[in-house]
Amino acid sequence: MRLYLVAAGLLGLSVTCLGPGSSWLAAARWTSRAPRAAVVLWQAIGVTGAVAAIGAGLAVAVVRFGVGFRAGLGDLAAGLVDGHPLSGLGLPDALGLTLAADVAIVLATVVAITMVRTVRARARHRRVLDLVGIGSEEAAGALLLDHPKATAYCLPGIRPRIVVSAGALRLLHSSELAAVIEHERGHACEHHGLVMLPLTSLVEPLRWIPYARLAPTAVGLLLEMAADDYSARQHDRHDLARALVRMGTAMAAPECAFAAAGISVPARVQRLLTEDTTSRAAATAAVCAASVLLLAPFAALLA
Repeated sequence: MRLYLVAAGLLGLSVTCLGPGSSWLAAARWTSRAPRAAVVLWQAIGVTGAVAAIGAGLAVAVVRFGVGFRAGLGDLAAGLVDGHPLSGLGLPDALGLTLAADVAIVLATVVAITMVRTVRARARHRRVLDLVGIGSEEAAGALLLDHPKATAYCLPGIRPRIVVSAGALRLLHSSELAAVIEHERGHACEHHGLVMLPLTSLVEPLRWIPYARLAPTAVGLLLEMAADDYSARQHDRHDLARALVRMGTAMAAPECAFAAAGISVPARVQRLLTEDTTSRAAATAAVCAASVLLLAPFAALLA
């Protein structure tokens, strides 16, 4: 009976995280004051929702062994190894095992497919950039793309590329250009491509879940703000803000890249022009909440 209660609690936790919890976080205003911590909280909500759903299914599946969760999980694994995983399986056990297996398989499949597609797309674009991009003293650390429209973006990967167009060189002053390049370097150094990869994989197959719909857009904006902060450590915030305004109608970057003027430019410019943009208290609270969420399903199952 206790495992059924644990399973019900975990299922409630999963639904709360992936539904109302995601909607609340997407509407929260404090996230712009602690973008990195907010991204961690978004990740924790997603991981907790998935782990809690899998844990709820496994808790129901091992009730039949009557030896608790840890020992029951060992018995279930032994049955799989021996080739008799369905021995003594009742309807509730089968439903629990199906839930756990379906969540794990679906998540692993969609993330793997998206990863392969994204890596291939980035590799193709990287090869093109290596052919047509040239070095430039005016855009140190970036590849210069001979295109009349202004654009700047980061192509993530093991060997990231920072790209600036000839149009951006003509449009921006040297200090503004340096701030933009540093922004793109922030995406590369903080591995924002890896952060977005599992989130973008959820959009199409699982968009009926609020988390899958809301997280990619919200986290994408937060990562742009984090890259803005990265640039602001080395350059004047006002230079980056002016560059974003000037490049507001920039040429679209590839889907597999991060563009400097790609997401919610007005909100980011307003944030850059505000003196007090960060909150250590909000960041600390978000990290603590993320830690509690990540520990909750394991604590419930292993207690």
